[in-house]
Amino acid sequence: MSELRDPVTDADLDAYVDDQLDVARRIEVEAFLSARPEAAARVMSDLRTRDELRVALAGSKGMARPATADA
Repeated sequence: MSELRDPVTDADLDAYVDDQLDVARRIEVEAFLSARPEAAARVMSDLRTRDELRVALAGSKGMARPATADA
């Protein structure tokens, strides 16, 4: 992979968590994270928090697949 076009910032990491990056920038951010375990751990924690919030806000519908809920 070539050098990063721009340094990865906290705003890039937040956009990564929010799935707001274009594909090229997402690849660059992932390369950045693969070389920095501390930053990767923080992003993974943010992803978990995001997903926990989504599940909580979705209520019981977010907990089961539709086929399971119908059963």
